[in-house]
Amino acid sequence: MKVFGIFIPKIVYLPIIIIAVTIIINKILQTIVKKMFDPSKKRMGFDSRKLRTVRSLLCNVVKYVVWVIAILSILSIFGVNTMAIITGLGVASLVIGLAFQDILKDILVGVSILFENQFAVGDLVKIGDFQGTVIAFGLKSTRLQAYTGEIKIISNRNITEVINYSMDKTLAVVDIPVSYDVKLEKVEKILNITAATLKEKIPVLVEDVEILGVQELADSSVIFRIVGKCKPASHFEAERMMKKEFKNSLEKNGIKIPYPQVQVHNEK
Repeated sequence: MKVFGIFIPKIVYLPIIIIAVTIIINKILQTIVKKMFDPSKKRMGFDSRKLRTVRSLLCNVVKYVVWVIAILSILSIFGVNTMAIITGLGVASLVIGLAFQDILKDILVGVSILFENQFAVGDLVKIGDFQGTVIAFGLKSTRLQAYTGEIKIISNRNITEVINYSMDKTLAVVDIPVSYDVKLEKVEKILNITAATLKEKIPVLVEDVEILGVQELADSSVIFRIVGKCKPASHFEAERMMKKEFKNSLEKNGIKIPYPQVQVHNEK
C-alpha cells in the first residue's frame, strides 16, 4: 500500500484498521446491549436491579470477546500461529475448569438465578432450612440475613430450591384458641366484627380478613383459624397485629384465651 508515494507494509496499516474496526464494533454492540437491557424499561420480567446486573455482565462479555478476536487477528498478521494459541487456551481452560469446577458451578448457577428471576436483593426467601432477607447476591455466593441478625453465606451451587415470599401476596395465618365453655356462635360473631375493621387498621393487608372457622378441637381449647392476604413478605407483621386486635376484642367481650395450667395438690 502506497501513501503519498511511500510504500507502507500491511503489517503496519492492517493492525491499525483492525483496532479501529474493533473499537467501532464494540461501541455498536455495547449500545445495542444497553438499549436491550435499559433499567428504565422492564423487560423479560426483570426489575431495574436485575437489568443493570445483566447489562453490566453482557457488556463485559462483549468487550472481551471482541478484543480477543482482534488480538488474534493482529497476531496472525505478524505470522504468529494463532491456532496453536487457541489450542493452548483450550487445554489451559480444561485444566482450570477441572481445578476450579466448584467455582464454575457457582458462576453458572448464579447466572441461571439471575436470568430466571428467582430472587433479588431485598427479597425475603427461604433456602434450605434458613429464612432471611437477601442482602447480597453475586455470581459465586448469596448472603441471607435472618430477622434476628444472623447472616448465612450460601454457595450458589448449593441453591437447589428457593421459597420467595416477596414475589407475590403472602397469607397471614392466625389461630385463636377459646374455651370449650364459650358458645361458638358468639365467638364467631365477635371474630367477624373484629375482622371487618382490620383492613383499615393494618396497612399491610390487601384484602379483608376471613374467618375460616373451627380448625382444631385441642385438649383444652377450640381453635379458630383466621387468614388475611397481605403485601409480599409482610405476613409476620400482619399476624402480630391481627393477634393483638383479636385478643383485645375477645377480652372486651368477656372471652378469655385459655392457657395450660398445672394444679398442685399438697396432701399432709
